[in-house]
Amino acid sequence: MDWREDYKRKLATAEDAVRCVGPGQRVVVPIAGPRVLPDALFRRGQEVGGLEVRLSAPASDPGWLQPAYQELFRIEFELFIGDFARSVHDERRASYLPNLFTTQFKPLDEGRPEARPIDVLVVSVSPPDEQGRVYFGPHNWNKRGYVRRAKMVIAEVDPGIRPVCGLNYVHVSEIDRFVEVPPLELNKDVLKGWLGQVPEQELRSQYEELVEELDLVGPEHALAIRAAVARRYPAEVVRRALLLSEPPPEYRAIAGYLGEVVPDGATLQIGVGEPSMFMVRAGAFEGKEDLGIHTEMACPGLAELVERGIANGRRKALHPGKAVAAAWSGLSVRELQTVIGNPAFEVYDPEYVLDLRNLARLDGLHAINNALSIDLLGQINSESVFGSRMINGTGGQPEAHIGAVVSRGGRAITLLPSTALGGTVSRIVATHEEGSIVTIPRFFADTVITEYGVARLMGKDHRQRAEELIAVAHPDFRAELRRQARRLLW
Repeated sequence: MDWREDYKRKLATAEDAVRCVGPGQRVVVPIAGPRVLPDALFRRGQEVGGLEVRLSAPASDPGWLQPAYQELFRIEFELFIGDFARSVHDERRASYLPNLFTTQFKPLDEGRPEARPIDVLVVSVSPPDEQGRVYFGPHNWNKRGYVRRAKMVIAEVDPGIRPVCGLNYVHVSEIDRFVEVPPLELNKDVLKGWLGQVPEQELRSQYEELVEELDLVGPEHALAIRAAVARRYPAEVVRRALLLSEPPPEYRAIAGYLGEVVPDGATLQIGVGEPSMFMVRAGAFEGKEDLGIHTEMACPGLAELVERGIANGRRKALHPGKAVAAAWSGLSVRELQTVIGNPAFEVYDPEYVLDLRNLARLDGLHAINNALSIDLLGQINSESVFGSRMINGTGGQPEAHIGAVVSRGGRAITLLPSTALGGTVSRIVATHEEGSIVTIPRFFADTVITEYGVARLMGKDHRQRAEELIAVAHPDFRAELRRQARRLLW
């Protein structure tokens, strides 16, 4: 059958497309997912008496995150929780699936008895090209992997999604239902129109001022504004989400130390979050030569390093001359426009990008990620605060970190400001609080950078590590950390 005929045969309305969804089925809505289908799924879930829904960093809620529906919808987060849905996990109305990009499909692929099949995937794709291929665009993530493993795939065809280079497409024949949606018209007036739903005049005015600061308006801004309207975030939180924030002084100091550690010719992986998302704009890589990019996702300014010739990928063993990512999420809107159809930028499945066997082939891989706290043994917590309260999931940090450790000439770098809560709490702690999550175990700890310097942990014993970390802690907390270190380690 010609793919065009196949495509037309599979076209449906959102309501008709989700009629295949049955009671209690496991439905996946991936990161940067569709904008129309979730509402239809929510209604379908009520009709059939409940669903299991797997989400990753959702930025909107059709209703299944509300307390009134917790008996109908079993919510499970994977990889990322995100600001928008964090309260749901805080209130124990959702669970978290601790997997990795590279192992999340292992039970299914190997036919293990504990495997949990994916009944339905809903995903957003571009209109088909002349070969009948539909693309996931710059926000690729693990969508292609899910398409190839889900029993039923429903795709929302969004004209705003455009192809990028690499391997981020599937054929029309691999999808069961298509739902066409109109393009999302975006400009500052549209965003301001949504702000009319904010009753607090002062907060609404602050949001409007932020919208005015935008040079270009893209779908990423729409998600940030809609989430702000729904959750009434403080203006500074929205500023960061819109990528308008400037790095504070302590982050610039961290960037200075980072620049001293990263050599010419290094291949970079840079994680999302703070402080890492500010490192390019804070000048960490100014004056560098022949950098490469092989990363889970991006941060503002990363594509500019490619455009300026600083990151030319010349020395990369894998995909030389190309900047490679699992998704280009995190770039500015202007940078995302640069990535579209640009052969210098490629995306691949995260199970390929973050495969330790591939990362180990990249000599000089420098993984740059963040921590919420680090104890004196070097145990790195990037997921929880106040003990067990999860702030986010692992994302690709464990794989990238370990990949850099095993890379010849590589370095796994962990960034964090020395304090939290306005300087009242040290992020370098003698011991983690009960219930804290260890994201990176101490035997993979490598290099830690705060605004006070660089702690080099690899190859050092517990006492030496404690001394290294205390030296980069905030001066106000060093005496107490030394006292506790003496009690614990001497």
